[in-house]
Amino acid sequence: EDVIPPSIIELVLSNADARKLYDEGRALELQGNVAAANRIYAKVTNLSPNYVYGWSSLANTQIVLGNLDTAERSYSKAISLCKASISASEQASESGAAGFGRAKCNDLYLLLLNRGSLRLNTGQPKEALKDLSQASVLRGRPDALVAQNLARAKELNGLYAQADRDYTLAISMTSNEVSPFWLRSALVKLQLGDVKGGMDVMKRVENKFPNVPEVRAAYATFLAATDKLPEAQDKFLSLPSGQQEKYVDANYLKNTVSWPPAAAKQLEQVTSSAAKNQPAQASALAESSS
Repeated sequence: EDVIPPSIIELVLSNADARKLYDEGRALELQGNVAAANRIYAKVTNLSPNYVYGWSSLANTQIVLGNLDTAERSYSKAISLCKASISASEQASESGAAGFGRAKCNDLYLLLLNRGSLRLNTGQPKEALKDLSQASVLRGRPDALVAQNLARAKELNGLYAQADRDYTLAISMTSNEVSPFWLRSALVKLQLGDVKGGMDVMKRVENKFPNVPEVRAAYATFLAATDKLPEAQDKFLSLPSGQQEKYVDANYLKNTVSWPPAAAKQLEQVTSSAAKNQPAQASALAESSS
């Protein structure tokens, strides 16, 4: 990361024009006009290129607009500035200079959380794990959002037991509100051989999101894992044909929805049996799996 002289870092905008623009950008973002806010934040970073929150706000809007590569660069710039601010404050404290009255960036965990979460969705699991592990340490206390993203990073890196602990923590903090990430927790439990624990979570997910294709496919997987293959076939065949073809495709399971190996293998048993028992659909399913 860039080495940034601490004297030029801004946590509060000193440029009046940039400050006015930043406030305008925040107002536009709150109104839902993300494209306009994005243009404003870009102007702020040009006027005040060492303002931490100009870059982080720009990154937030870039994500919404689908500009993920530029969003990562913007987060990285904000992180470099924030780290330099912290380093300068610590050095001043050690020298007894009390920081020269300098404010310290206190949002590094959040910036790392945002970049790590972004990296989860851009095929960078190792980099995401590094960011999110640092964010968890810096947070200093249990945090459901940090825990669920860290769990996802550990899952994608094959650290299933660690992922299970973090998913369980996140669920314990949101137990009254079933969220999509609970599906990941259930699949990780299946990977670890905890079929009952996974099914308990899966039932709540299926109750909340019964029509989501991935939920139906996962529920079929758990039915098969609990020796209810006919019911599993029925659940799978309740998917629209286009969705059935996706979940027969091993590449889709591995690279798009990133299911753990045990779940993918269990679903393969379901789809193979379904194809055999539904002659009209057998050729289509077999073709999709080839």
